[in-house]
Amino acid sequence: MQVSIVEKIPQVKAEAASREAEAKRKYDELQLQLKVETATREVEAAVEATR
Repeated sequence: MQVSIVEKIPQVKAEAASREAEAKRKYDELQLQLKVETATREVEAAVEATR
């Protein structure tokens, strides 16, 4: 049975929303990783400055 375009639209929208949510999750994860790395470097620099 062939699926009509009208029936296909919600599926395509759901797939796009799923991809967008995954991209946002990955972006947020990378942003958090960057913040952690930056904070780590700042702490290491502060410790080094006290030596």
